Parts: sequence; C-alpha cells; structure tokens
Amino acid sequence: MPRVKHIVEDPQDPSMRLLLFSEAIAQPDLEGVSEEKILAVKEIVPLDVVQHEVVLDYSYWPVEHILKEILPAGCEVPSSFETIGHIAHLNLREDLLTYKKIIAEVILDKNPKLKTVVNKVGTITNEFRVPEFEILAGEPSLVTEIKQHGATFRLDYGMVYWNSRLEGEHKRLFAQFKPGQVIVDMFAGIGPFAIPAAQQGCAVYANDLNPTSVKFLKLNSDINKVGESIKAFNLDAREFMRKLVTEEEGCVGEIASSTLIAENSLNGTRIPSSKENSSSLTEGSDMPSSKKPEERKAKKAKVSEVVKMKISDVKPWEHFDHVVMNLPASALEFLDVLNGLLCKGRWKGTMPRVHCYCFMRSNETNADIVKKAETYLGGSIADPDVYVVRDVAPNKIMLCVSFNLPEEVAIAVTATEPAALDQNDALSLE
Repeated sequence: MPRVKHIVEDPQDPSMRLLLFSEAIAQPDLEGVSEEKILAVKEIVPLDVVQHEVVLDYSYWPVEHILKEILPAGCEVPSSFETIGHIAHLNLREDLLTYKKIIAEVILDKNPKLKTVVNKVGTITNEFRVPEFEILAGEPSLVTEIKQHGATFRLDYGMVYWNSRLEGEHKRLFAQFKPGQVIVDMFAGIGPFAIPAAQQGCAVYANDLNPTSVKFLKLNSDINKVGESIKAFNLDAREFMRKLVTEEEGCVGEIASSTLIAENSLNGTRIPSSKENSSSLTEGSDMPSSKKPEERKAKKAKVSEVVKMKISDVKPWEHFDHVVMNLPASALEFLDVLNGLLCKGRWKGTMPRVHCYCFMRSNETNADIVKKAETYLGGSIADPDVYVVRDVAPNKIMLCVSFNLPEEVAIAVTATEPAALDQNDALSLE
C-alpha cells in the first residue's frame, strides 16, 4: 500500500512492532506468502500473526484525491501550482472560483512548508507586467526568499515579476557567459540572469523600469556578495542603452553594493528561511537538489574561486559581450535601440550577442519571428538561433532568438565620418 509504513507500533503493546503484509494477505496462515519468506522472518523474530486495521484518514490522502471528493462532480481539480518560496500561486478557472477558499485551505493543510496561497486576478495591465493577486489562505506577506543555482533571491511577489518555471532557461542562458565578459541586461527584474552571471566572473549592467525590482536587485546583489560586479539602473530600456554607450563619466546607474534594504522597508514581514524553501517538495514545485553534500561543497568552492570583475573597471561604450532582453511581450520592439547605437571610433572587439525573448502564436513560424526581429532591428540577421523556452498557452509559446548584432546595423555613421561613395559618384569626382 503506497505511503503506508510497513513497520508500525503495536496498539496493544507499545514495546512491540507490527510488520504489515499486503492487504491481499488476509488469512492467519499467510496464504500467498512464500514459505521461504516466512522462514526468513522467523529466523529474526518470533512470528505471531494478528489482524491489524489501517485507517486511511485525511492525513493519508493527497490534495488531488481530497479535492475530487469534496468538490462537485464534474469539476476539474487543479493538479499543480507554482511555488515561490512559502507562496503557492494558483490560476483557478472561473468555474472553480466559488470553491477557491476550500481549495486553498486543503493545499495549505497538505503542504506544511507553504504559508500563503494566492490566486491570479484578471489580466496583466500595469506597465511593470506584475500580476494582481488575491490572498486565499494563510499569511498575508508576499515577501519571500528562494534559491536557484546557488544564488539566493529575495522578492515581493506582489510587486515584482518572477516565474519559477523559467529556472531551466535562466541556467541555459547564463551558462553561455564566460568569466571576464560584460553582460547588459535590459529588463533585469530582481536579477535571475544578472546575479548568476556576476557569480561566475562577469560584469553586469542591469536595468529595470520597475523601481521595486531594482530595489530587490540591489539587495540580492548584496546577499550574494556580487555588488561590486553589478551596476543597477532604473530607466526606460532605450534610455538605458543610450546612456550606457554615451555617458562615459560614471555611466550613471548605481553600483549594487552596500544597498541592503532596511528591515522596516519590508513591513516587518516574516521571510521563511532559505532552508525551509530549498528543502520543500510540494505539488507543482521544483524537486529539491539531488546533489550529495560533497558535490554541493565542491560547487560552492568552485564559485568562490572565480575572480569577480569590478564594474568600475569596465567601459561599456568600448565593449560588451551579451545583451539580454527578457520581456517576451514586447522585447522585439526594443531591438530598434540597437540600430546605430555604437560609435565606430570607440567600439573595440567583436559585436555583442543578443538574446531576445518573445512569444509566437500557433499561426506563426520561426521565420516569421526572425523577420519581425529584422524589421524592428532595421537590418538582416545572419544565422539566428531560435530556441523554444516553454509552452505558455495552447496556442502560444515563448522563444529566445539569439544572434550576433550585425556591425553594419549597430555602428553609427557620425557627422565627421564621410559616407561611402558609390562607383558613379567616385567617377564624377575624378
């Protein structure tokens, strides 16, 4: 019988233990059990066969089974949910909203590591792309803490954007960054790309329009001890990119160190420890780490050996290696800022690699998306890499389009730089 202990205390004598056989073994003569197994048990302890009743109460049954029993027939039971630290995030369909409170209470009961259950309300309409939530059960605080790939992230789930389902994509992308490289993150959020990049020896210019996201980006930079490698900006993404390559003195922004948020700015809310969050295994959550302690120690030692870059030593108007554009709803439109962005007289080295996230509808193809990117960029893209990140809806998927920024698109022709002459112009001058 699944999830039932095979050795239990004898209710008649607490000093004794009962070895439970399958419920199919119902006779005292143990019909159905091989003689070899019976003899093996008798060699260990005296064997006395008794009847024992196993009561399968509320504590035994999983969430899905309980909800099937208590919800009206025909209701499709929610089978999974996203977990963010101590928060369970539901997306209940309209037919289940009548029962939202009882659903939340059962989820909270059956997952002791969770403290709060929320449901997304309506569609996202604000400029920061942050959903509105209704708290269905548990503590009112949405300030929580999670771990991802050796980094700790603190966030206010009601004020900033976070998606735990993108953990694999975060790892896939920052694995492409090499120590000593310069990363530009146009829509950085609280730092899921920026902080791991800094941990592996990159310098990062991170921007977000949401001031709360920038606040937690700075805090997380301090928590993870990479503040000297990250410079944080709170600007429109186009303005951020232009300032990055034109304002040599200080390059604006703030070095993300010594920026710890005062405790009272978190409204005195309880933040479950990272130990609580990283060890929990709940429905809809990610599996806890399967790595052995010595493997985790080796990884931590390897991270500590990386020489972190100081952002103060970097000149982004001369070079950066990667541009991350993680705003799939509209990032394609921001490609226009890269056209003519760089100055030929100051830029050094190869062109940066751009990683632009977007959505693709079922009636579109990869070629359609690349064509759309070329239209906004204002130039042709050679050898684009189109990667499928995840299914968002039945007719909608999230993509990452990666390509090397074309030099002929990125380099601006300055007023002091003569335009190239065609053959007829050259002959007339002669």
